[in-house]
Amino acid sequence: MFEIQFNYRAVKFMNPTYLRQIHASQIFHALRAHPNISQRELGVLTGCDKSTVSVIIKRFETMGLVERTQGQPRGTRGRPQESLRISMSSGFLLGVHLEFEQLVLVLATLDGQPLDSWQGPLPVEPAALSPLLTEGIAALMQGQPQPAAEIRSVGVCLPGLVKMGGGLVYSPNLDWRDVNMAELLAPHLSVPVQADNDTNAATLAEHLFGDCAGIDDFLLIQGGSGVGGGLFMDGRVYRGKSGFAGELGHQKVIANGRPCNCGAMGCLSAYLSPGVLVERAGYCAPGIASLADVQAAADAGDREIQGLLDESGGYVGLVLSNLINALNPPAVVLSGTLAQLWPWLEPGVRRSLNENALPAMLSQVNIIISRLSTASVPSGGVALALEGFTSLDASETLFG
Repeated sequence: MFEIQFNYRAVKFMNPTYLRQIHASQIFHALRAHPNISQRELGVLTGCDKSTVSVIIKRFETMGLVERTQGQPRGTRGRPQESLRISMSSGFLLGVHLEFEQLVLVLATLDGQPLDSWQGPLPVEPAALSPLLTEGIAALMQGQPQPAAEIRSVGVCLPGLVKMGGGLVYSPNLDWRDVNMAELLAPHLSVPVQADNDTNAATLAEHLFGDCAGIDDFLLIQGGSGVGGGLFMDGRVYRGKSGFAGELGHQKVIANGRPCNCGAMGCLSAYLSPGVLVERAGYCAPGIASLADVQAAADAGDREIQGLLDESGGYVGLVLSNLINALNPPAVVLSGTLAQLWPWLEPGVRRSLNENALPAMLSQVNIIISRLSTASVPSGGVALALEGFTSLDASETLFG
């Protein structure tokens, strides 16, 4: 369950409104993760007292966020158990993904369940994003019973360096520099906009919707247009001082190795980015033009391609070993193209881990192959939108 972390010793000195907002966020996420839960069970799950739960649920009902249902009695006698869940008519979340070749919008319910998606051309210039976004939202809302005004929060996933507050510093894939997403989209959207690096968003999505629900500390390495990473620590995405933390694809695997698009040499991304991997595979087996071709060749038993993927897995294992030795995480998630190629990467990854990671730490790590990242609809944007909606600093507070 997504949890709001705070210092309990400071509670007695905390602003009461801020404390209520913390409890409201905890209760909202408990409802999201455990639909049809009773009010009493909410108190047990969140640790909030009975009166706090009651006041916050009444606030949610006033906002139209929750609905009550009558379930079956929990025994042979007694009245039916009244349950609570996030209302399906409480509004929408919108995820925006600027992917390598296309713009993808995902419309979801307020609890993060995807309803529909829309694809359009990737804008060449930042100024072209807003008109495309307006077009996509109009198309998505045609099949919905509520208007676009019911979109409560928007999350934007960006492939590049994103600073605190959502400002894009630089994206080599988009060739965009110094773009403030919130300012760019504010004239066209009347709701909060949360923008972040796409891998940070994927990391958050794994915790909210994926196999890391309930895990408060884990690492993620994702293959996409490049290789990115995310650090989830103490129940939240760790973004560092300025928002740039988690660039795990730029960990060095070979001194003075292949040039990377970041300007350095020998980065993991210089060996495992899909485009680079296809290029390297083409030297082994002429005619390979896509990642699907690489997989097909490996499946067909091409020894050179299998060797290339085994070597690549060794590089992933080396990066993971350094991170495991430094951070002692209980779980590591491999996502995106790394999840797709896992059957062929796994031998090299595990061999490198056994050679380089400290045994005491390695024995405590669970390697998770992301199922969420291979779904047909991306979830990172919706995760950012949900984080923004339940944030303690959201403009429309859950309890103010």
